[in-house]
Amino acid sequence: MRTHTYGSMQKVSARDFAYIEIKEQIIKGKLEPDTPIVEDHLATNLEISRTPLREALHRLEVEELVVRQNNGRLKVAPISKKEVEEIFTIRSKLEGIVVIQATENATEEDLFHLSTITRMIKESLKEGLQENILYYGSEFHSYIYELSNNKTAVGILSQLNDHIHRYRQLIPSRNEERLKDSYEEHQEILNHIAARNPEAAKIAAQTHIEHSLEAVKVSIEHIQSSEQKEK
Repeated sequence: MRTHTYGSMQKVSARDFAYIEIKEQIIKGKLEPDTPIVEDHLATNLEISRTPLREALHRLEVEELVVRQNNGRLKVAPISKKEVEEIFTIRSKLEGIVVIQATENATEEDLFHLSTITRMIKESLKEGLQENILYYGSEFHSYIYELSNNKTAVGILSQLNDHIHRYRQLIPSRNEERLKDSYEEHQEILNHIAARNPEAAKIAAQTHIEHSLEAVKVSIEHIQSSEQKEK
């Protein structure tokens, strides 16, 4: 099987290369929701054969990033308010747990690291670097996950991450004000962690996720409204 160089000169199989590339395109919205999967086009664009492509697509189907239609063909999974509500509700509950434990475990060095990440969110916001804002926001939460030492909660959150990132990508282009509010919410979470107030940190984290959910739902409504007008 053909291999590709990916990232820091790491060689991966054609199957894994296709999986990584297609998943990234789905998460970033380059492959839009409900878009039919045309294997010939993907195989040509990725310069791989059909067999590793199908193996990659099967993996993405298991992860529900692509879905099989009644005619047996695959398409990019649709977006829906129901799904995002389910995902973000579970995320809110679990992040409430891990932020409490992170607050109890955080050292001064950890607080400095979280402060640095928060500052990078602020700088990215000033420069209008939306992709960086999302990146550092994810880094902030990932570091809190690590601090919690709660393998079970973090494992479940990790399984949700691809779907969470996919929905979060809907926010920047449609709600720039939300990005500013998000920075302030991350700062508030950090302030409560630094003050060693786990309950306040929990409430701030869950409020942050609830606000993100509402912003995503508004974006979905705009998308669906635009689609209706085009029909």
